[in-house]
Amino acid sequence: MKSVKKKSTIILFLLLLSIFGYSQFQSASQISVSISENAIINENDSKYEIELEFTNPSLLTLPAGKSEFFVFYDNEKVGKGDLESFTLYPISSISVKGTFTTDTNSDESKSVKISGIIKYDLLVTTIEIPFDYYPTKEQTRKFIQ
Repeated sequence: MKSVKKKSTIILFLLLLSIFGYSQFQSASQISVSISENAIINENDSKYEIELEFTNPSLLTLPAGKSEFFVFYDNEKVGKGDLESFTLYPISSISVKGTFTTDTNSDESKSVKISGIIKYDLLVTTIEIPFDYYPTKEQTRKFIQ
């Protein structure tokens, strides 16, 4: 009888751990991103410095390595950049600096989108979470000066 109770306890523990893990994975996939700052570094090279703010609604600590992102302008890729490595702590926000270079000059009538995939390295797995951010019109003007 002790063996059955022990097995039941282990199964219940694993079930609860799985449910918790799944719920935290779902929360981690809800990470939000916004632009906190951007500035031109070098006009000749169309090189920009950007600062993105990531908000983690989950209870997981998410370390991320150097990440690549892309800038889309009217659904056309016009720039590519990198973000520094960072750790996103549970239920918190962090500002991450990066740089990107644009490939083209365009007008303000089109829409800008910043897209990327952040890879968070956990103890037993890596979670890849894509993000898309659509800057405001004021932020868009800074990208296409």
